[in-house]
Amino acid sequence: MIDEIPPEAAPGRWRELLSRRHLFATVTVSLGIVLFAFNAFLVGTALPSAITGLGGAELLSWATSLYLIFSIVGGSSTATLMHRLGPRRLFSLGALAFLAGTLAAGLAPSMPVLLAGRALQGLAAGVIEAGCYVLIPRLFPSRLIPKVFGVEAIAWALAAFGGPVLAGWLAVSVSWRASFLAAVPMVLVFWAMVPIVVPPGRGEKSERQVPWLALAALALGMLLVTLASIVTSNAGKMAVLAVAAVVFWVTVAGDGRGGIRLFPATAFRFTSAAGLGYWTAFIMPMAQASESVFLIYSLQYLWAYSPLEAGLVASVMALSWSGAQFLQASFGSPALRRHFIWLGPVLLIVGLAGVMLALPLGSLPLIVMAQVMVGGAFGLNWSALSQTMMEAASLDERDATSALLPTVQAAGYGVGAAVFGVIGNMLAYAQADTAALLGDMMVVFAAATALSALALVTAAGMVKRLVRP
Repeated sequence: MIDEIPPEAAPGRWRELLSRRHLFATVTVSLGIVLFAFNAFLVGTALPSAITGLGGAELLSWATSLYLIFSIVGGSSTATLMHRLGPRRLFSLGALAFLAGTLAAGLAPSMPVLLAGRALQGLAAGVIEAGCYVLIPRLFPSRLIPKVFGVEAIAWALAAFGGPVLAGWLAVSVSWRASFLAAVPMVLVFWAMVPIVVPPGRGEKSERQVPWLALAALALGMLLVTLASIVTSNAGKMAVLAVAAVVFWVTVAGDGRGGIRLFPATAFRFTSAAGLGYWTAFIMPMAQASESVFLIYSLQYLWAYSPLEAGLVASVMALSWSGAQFLQASFGSPALRRHFIWLGPVLLIVGLAGVMLALPLGSLPLIVMAQVMVGGAFGLNWSALSQTMMEAASLDERDATSALLPTVQAAGYGVGAAVFGVIGNMLAYAQADTAALLGDMMVVFAAATALSALALVTAAGMVKRLVRP
């Protein structure tokens, strides 16, 4: 069980992150997380131009899917690899692998080579991002961790905006290859800072084995989730998703048997605070993925918004996320942390319900306010939940707990996108007229609202166990 973390005597200050003691660590951790976000967002802008030059339009979705699948595998294996190799060696190898994947994608003579580069990028990015979460409680005192997450939120928002903009400008002004290669300077700076910031640690090769079978099962499960989007029949889609769910469940339930463990011992257990925390971290992005799939589409086809106008409305969520996390880091106290854990899902329910109501009303103010609520939900919840789980985990499981958090969040988005895509296809939204499309989208967002209510149940259960004597 996780015990409640006692409040600290002195709150941290933003300027401490810029002090000689913490500046390099702040930059390194932020850059590691930006590498993941930047390359996740830029590909959608640069890929159409790449397909014009290389062909292989039928493989378009795989450039994103392979990146996600391999990033989840990389993130899941980070804690084990860090114990075997030591943090400094792991980060150095991860940076070099990311560089190799970037060069392979940017210089690819064919679409299969580009996909191989994206897979290697994803694997390395998953390791680097998860490793950065492991470093946060190691490099920063507890009082500064909320502010570190505030910086990460700002960096993520900048990557979400800057990635597509930079990729689009480079694709037009130079070439699509320049868009992919834009990450090279960032990864070189990250690689150069690793020996300065990251402690060497010691490998434990004889004590920890890599759970290859569990990692392969995770990859298979995510591959099945991806394949569900291209299965033609609705029954087939549901069957593939059901098989994927079974694969995930068997992997989690069987973890640790034979002495090789991939996840923390209490991960995804409904009887523990940590287990409920992971479920919250999974369900919230899964519900929000409904917006990622259908919000811009709805605004364009229901309200006749241009792609730019629809994109600006959708971007309010990212800005709100960063703003809420920044405010929490500035004014939130440790005593309020557990309240933010359950308040996040409440705001998510209100936000998704607001989207559902705004569409038939044609109300721009309401949908903007709903986006503010959705972003605020993650801004308040994510830092509080992550820090609570990081600091309260036992010493032998702290690395695994920290590394798994961003991986679970990414998996939630991936699974959610597939599930809501299947729901939309079952409703035949692509062939619907305006009136039918409105009904379809209200069903989608009603389902997302109901799903977010499950996150409130798991978050409230986690908080209840935190305060239990």
